[in-house]
Amino acid sequence: MTNAELDEYGGWTGIQGEKTGFFHLEKIDGRNWFVTPQGNVFFPVALSHLLSEESDAACENIYKGDREAWVRGSLANARAMGFNCALGGATSPERNLNGFVDIAEAEAIFREEHFPFAVGVILLKHPREFVEGETLPDIFDPAFEQVIESKAEAVCPAVADDPLVMGYYYGFGAFNQSEHWVNHHLSLPPDSPGRNAIIDLLAQRYDDDVRQFNRIYGTSLGRIADLKQAAVLTYDKAFENRNYRATRKTLNPRQLDDFEAILSHMCVTLYKIAHTAIRRWDSAHLIFGSFIKEWALTGDSWKATAPYIDMIAPQHFNREISVNGLADVADLPILMSDDYFGFHYPGEKGNRHAGVTSHDARGEIYRASLMRHYKDPQVLGVTYCACMYDQAGDSLKRNLQNGYYDMQGNPRENLIAAVTDINRAIYTYTPHPGTAEELWALKQTLFGTWDKYQRGGW
Repeated sequence: MTNAELDEYGGWTGIQGEKTGFFHLEKIDGRNWFVTPQGNVFFPVALSHLLSEESDAACENIYKGDREAWVRGSLANARAMGFNCALGGATSPERNLNGFVDIAEAEAIFREEHFPFAVGVILLKHPREFVEGETLPDIFDPAFEQVIESKAEAVCPAVADDPLVMGYYYGFGAFNQSEHWVNHHLSLPPDSPGRNAIIDLLAQRYDDDVRQFNRIYGTSLGRIADLKQAAVLTYDKAFENRNYRATRKTLNPRQLDDFEAILSHMCVTLYKIAHTAIRRWDSAHLIFGSFIKEWALTGDSWKATAPYIDMIAPQHFNREISVNGLADVADLPILMSDDYFGFHYPGEKGNRHAGVTSHDARGEIYRASLMRHYKDPQVLGVTYCACMYDQAGDSLKRNLQNGYYDMQGNPRENLIAAVTDINRAIYTYTPHPGTAEELWALKQTLFGTWDKYQRGGW
């Protein structure tokens, strides 16, 4: 592949779709694709955190504190490695708690450099953003709907006609602690909109048969509607991990079905509000939805939200939980929204979450991961959980290195070479999706590589 084979958005001219003037999705010869405004297929490969508040130390060390130079340098490095867009936008809010990233300036540079990007209409805060005493909102409250309407109005009109914008994403702050979401609404003040909505759903599911409900939950209610006043129902933390087989077998099946129904109702409520708010201003751009842990929702919940999003966006490719199975049920393609290829912890110190033995090992895992995604016809693209430079702040305190360069700007040459090589092979592999047998073999290679180098759990 040469640059001559790419259009101005990075799309490959070897396969054409419809030319609409905006990024959109098409299924061509069995493969799902993004299609550029000029009508050429496009497989996005991105960094989830190209720009981050914790890059302030690297900015000072390498660019003498010149933030514009840092943005331009980060973008130039990303392009040199074959990254072709910013699927997580300029930055996500939890990566900008100190306001270090000037989002408007970064987006202006993306436009100047003709670098496609997503735009955030952030529905919910990530837990990192909560201040002391703050908690989740009531997503059934009309006041919350007005908040989302205001966010869409602030963002969408300015980008509605922009062909470089790939679509809207909602951030990383939805449903990843699912039992916390459900229990929060069950514990809201009496007769709160969210609490009432969930209790009404439970009453409907049990046909107001309180005896059956009491038998399932071990309660002694006079009416199911009494839960609108008495906060006596909570779901155990194990429900967060219910999609893992070992955990699922320990849960009461009827409680599990109720929990899933509640969560789906919440998902639909949230996504419908956001869809309506965005489409009020913009009918052209794609809606990615929230970037959600792959274990957080079932296929049925994704299916329930399907009228309001254009793809599912699980964060990680999981050894046990099939993202393809989720997509099959939802009948939507997959955007891998924050995939892992490991972090390095010098001296094996720190919590070693997704830790691997070296940065060279990260390069091997990255290659195995991207090869697997290239060959999967359901996968539209992938953005990886990494930063251009090692991070200061909390990441440094945890001894976590996730950069392609250290904080002084020294390159990790073998990692960069491995990533660059496979990134530049996008259109060598993606036009030729694999069979089920080939995908199974690529999965075994990927997790075999993890097993070879991993020194910390997920």
